[in-house]
Amino acid sequence: MQLPREVCLLLVKRFGVWHTLTSLLFKPSYKCFIMKNFIFVIFLACIIAHTLTAEESLRHTLVMGDESRGFIHYLDQFNTNNNFSVKANRPVWDMKRISDNRYRYVHGNSFTVVDLKERKEVETFSDTKLTGLTSVCDLPDGGFLAATNQKAVVPTNAAPVVVAVEAMKKKSEVSEKKCVVVYQYTAARQLKARSVYEGLNNVRMMTVLPSGEILLAHNDGVARCTLASEGSEQRKIVQSYKLPRAKNAYKAILRKEGGLWVGGGYACALYAYADAGHVIKTFEAQQPAGLKNHFFGGLVEQANGNLMVANWTGHGANDSKTGWQVIEFDAEGKVVWYLHDPVAYGSISGIDIIR
Repeated sequence: MQLPREVCLLLVKRFGVWHTLTSLLFKPSYKCFIMKNFIFVIFLACIIAHTLTAEESLRHTLVMGDESRGFIHYLDQFNTNNNFSVKANRPVWDMKRISDNRYRYVHGNSFTVVDLKERKEVETFSDTKLTGLTSVCDLPDGGFLAATNQKAVVPTNAAPVVVAVEAMKKKSEVSEKKCVVVYQYTAARQLKARSVYEGLNNVRMMTVLPSGEILLAHNDGVARCTLASEGSEQRKIVQSYKLPRAKNAYKAILRKEGGLWVGGGYACALYAYADAGHVIKTFEAQQPAGLKNHFFGGLVEQANGNLMVANWTGHGANDSKTGWQVIEFDAEGKVVWYLHDPVAYGSISGIDIIR
């Protein structure tokens, strides 16, 4: 394993201190020279062993959505013989675990479920209404929500509304605008209603909160919204969390200490937001020369406070050469682990930590 530059510099410094110290303790003779350097070799071996142990102590078992090559990957760093990949339909968005061995991902106007134990697709749902589909979330009643980017027919003088299916047919006092549209389906997979959010653009991932509200990561940040009953026209955007820079927030999750964590998309940062909507922490990664952060996508907060995020590197099959594919930060924002294996994996958009 190649030692980090910082470790090499540390060894050089320690060698200088060691050389000075042993020069004072040993008289200049051939035997002393042999003894001094023998002890140093043991000392150096201990430092290297400690360094390697510290690096290798952070290992993971991950499931990853590969957007650029079209795969669901299972990576086991504890036993690489367990590694495998299941072919998936691009773009492999919003990959998430829905049961012990099953993962769902979004593509086109559809979502597909993959069983990793059987290593194959086991279910697909498609609806022509779901053009611009980006994210799907389950509901407690067995139904699901589907977030899309569409031109929607909305009331001319209304705030974001929920429109019952029958009401969609009415054309009076309405206009067509570019909106975020969230469709609601029953457990029987029948379309029940839709929420039309005028003023939001380019939704990426959606998160359903325990309160029943949803988080929509969109072009300018994150919106916390309600899903009202059918036919309601009450305002639905409850709180906005604006990105400090760039665009295309990708995903928002609840922060264990309160507030939100947000994968900042092209801002190439993770942002911690207070409940009031302002940024309180920013985590960024400094990659080696020749590598870069491109787009911070799916993220997971671990029990120990560490954060792992997918650094999506582009649509091209070989774009993963340009940067780390997955990055892990500790609770203070220091990079403690990363994955960069462009031979095996393409641009990763989503991750799930198994171990």
